[in-house]
Amino acid sequence: MDETLRSIPAEAWPLIDFLFNVTCVVTAIWLAWTVFVLWRRSASNLTTSSGASPNRKAQPDFLSVDKKARAEAIKRGESFDKELDKRQRDEEVHARRLARAKETRISRIARLISLFMALFSLATMVSGTVFQVTFMGRIWEQYSASERLMGVVTAHPIGVAVTVIVILYNLVTFVTNRKWEEK
Repeated sequence: MDETLRSIPAEAWPLIDFLFNVTCVVTAIWLAWTVFVLWRRSASNLTTSSGASPNRKAQPDFLSVDKKARAEAIKRGESFDKELDKRQRDEEVHARRLARAKETRISRIARLISLFMALFSLATMVSGTVFQVTFMGRIWEQYSASERLMGVVTAHPIGVAVTVIVILYNLVTFVTNRKWEEK
């Protein structure tokens, strides 16, 4: 053996050393891989195909139905569905109540302010037109109450129209939404 090693030229030793290292690394990787596969098979309770023995009487578990367990599972599923539906309905009702409460408080205040401003505008316009000092005597003597109101409407048609529309809108929405009832 000593004579064989001396017959190898000195220029070949680096290549031999490199190939020896590569062989050792590949062997270590193969060994680690084999151990890993064996551990995995034993953890998963797997056998190799060559080690398996045929069992002609074996049947899969899904061919026989456990009717009692199935009925219990169906009952549990139905009760879960009922609970889930009830929870969703409760959440929807709660969300609607919160949205309605926020909207109604703000919208009630806004509608009341709008209604009072419209009534105030109408009263100011009527009193400013009808009860002017210079026209008061002449209007009072010449016109009746309905004619005085018609005088306001003919003198300020746009203002009266806007005021009447705002008042009617607020009254209609108040009545149709029944804001006085607690829900």
